Amino acid sequence: MKIKIPFYLIVFLASILMGLNSCKKYLEMPAQTSFNTDSVFSKYQNAERLIFDLYQFQGRALATALNGKLGSTSVSTITDEAICFTAQNGYTANNVYAGSINSTWFTVNGTNGEDVYDNHWKTIRKALILKENIDRVPDAPADVKGRIKAECAAVMALEYFEMFKRYGGVPIVTKALNDAEDFVIPRASLDSVYKHIINLCDEAIASPYFPAKVPDEKEFGRLTKAFAYGLKARTMLYAASPLFNTDKPYQDFGANNKLICLMKYDKNLWASAAKAAREAIAYCEQNGYGIVKSFGPTRNYKVACEDVPKAGNTEVMYGTFQSINQSKLYWLGRGTNMGGYAATEPTQNHIEKYQNTDGTTVNWNSTITTPANDPTSPYKKLDPRFHISVAYNGCLWVTTNPTYSLEIYDGVDASVANGRNGPISAKTQFAYFTRKWLNGFEASGIWTPMSPYMRLAEMYLILAEASNEANGPSAEVFSALDAIRTRSGMPIVSKSLDQAGLRKFIENERSVELYLENHRYFDVKRLMIGDVFKGPIYDLRVIRQKNSTYTYTKYKYHDRAWFPHWYLHPFPYNEVNKGYGLVQNPGW
Repeated sequence: MKIKIPFYLIVFLASILMGLNSCKKYLEMPAQTSFNTDSVFSKYQNAERLIFDLYQFQGRALATALNGKLGSTSVSTITDEAICFTAQNGYTANNVYAGSINSTWFTVNGTNGEDVYDNHWKTIRKALILKENIDRVPDAPADVKGRIKAECAAVMALEYFEMFKRYGGVPIVTKALNDAEDFVIPRASLDSVYKHIINLCDEAIASPYFPAKVPDEKEFGRLTKAFAYGLKARTMLYAASPLFNTDKPYQDFGANNKLICLMKYDKNLWASAAKAAREAIAYCEQNGYGIVKSFGPTRNYKVACEDVPKAGNTEVMYGTFQSINQSKLYWLGRGTNMGGYAATEPTQNHIEKYQNTDGTTVNWNSTITTPANDPTSPYKKLDPRFHISVAYNGCLWVTTNPTYSLEIYDGVDASVANGRNGPISAKTQFAYFTRKWLNGFEASGIWTPMSPYMRLAEMYLILAEASNEANGPSAEVFSALDAIRTRSGMPIVSKSLDQAGLRKFIENERSVELYLENHRYFDVKRLMIGDVFKGPIYDLRVIRQKNSTYTYTKYKYHDRAWFPHWYLHPFPYNEVNKGYGLVQNPGW
């Protein structure tokens, strides 16, 4: 009997065993003995390994809450979404807080930085080799070859997009490079890279062999035509946004300004992004995708963000699996059977983005005193997405027998004991823990949840934002937002909002809906609202009083560094110093 191994497991094993050109920089001459193309493409079984290897770096690059970046914190910790324990050595998010970023680790080191620049090129090289040679495989049918070529185009579009949003214009490579002179490729303009990504997406979309969904659930983790539609819409949104869609770059770069912006404002780019989002939604919904809304308001969001398609998630357009050790998300401290590190803790800034289910908001700017023995009072009416995403004082943490509620508080004085996992007991001051991706696994140690890179909900949010920027408030804008909110039991958006009001509302809604999914950091940058990064970052002081009431008092935890040249990443110095035209971004 033939055993079919799940695709995500094969990718994991292939990334360990193959290491195709794994030690080479892309824009260097490849080792001539790296592999023999005649052998690799002599039969499909050999070529298939190269398909798996296309995804070698995706697990780390696309994972969300804990992606092994910034010293095992997360990119969310350098936004207003979350924070890491600043007294913990090794959390390189603290370097960002202090303003001590440098390209040696920020875009090179696979553990301490935000990105690994070389990995994009390694993947593009593999995709080009595979795309150029797959027709040589004698025992692969035409539909398999067609699917692989479209998949290679989608993979390259993804890699170029990930560089586009971080670096601006980068070199464009259209063939597998073999000769030394081929490697002298300077940066292309931002507009050229943008068009290249769109062309690659269109190529993947045009293929009749590229499936809307993976034909076998064991292939979950491979790209599909639905993803290509979605990436096209996302790329157009970024191109239309203020960081790039301007004639005044964030920092003057002289003759190189076209490397970091379009050097013109084109309102039509917003209309194009809206059209692309419309097309992505239509294609997905015609092919079995849909906003998750059949599990009830308190569970729909959990299924959409955490579950695999066979468990009812009709929304995920591309996802990977990530292995999470929950001790990296929080420190429960004494009184439990789990310890850990405060690596990704929600900020009070983020909590204030959630409305109550009646559309009102909690006033966190004044001290809140609860009724006696009612610690959850301030949170009871908050958006159901809050309860799926954030753990807080008094919430039910473990639902199985025995049940367990969190006690995140300090006693008012020595006569009142601190909570079992309160700030003093746990040696960490934060009032909140991460819950997203832990739902149903709170009592476990390590597990492998689905990590979404792209969900259909994002397409609705792109449609709302782009349509609002192109034409102002409209039925289309409100309908797109309401589709996301009402499935989680939230009220429809007020029709009184004007274009500016909707712009702010959509920014907030993206932060709530896409929390910890690796969007906020780049949203703040593309919208050019960088002061958000500076803070102040707030936490909450929770005190149990002698009469068993609780007081919740907001306080400033810290400020952070932010500099305008951080809008784009630095290229690794060793690449710039090779002298082939990789001009460093301004300010670095």
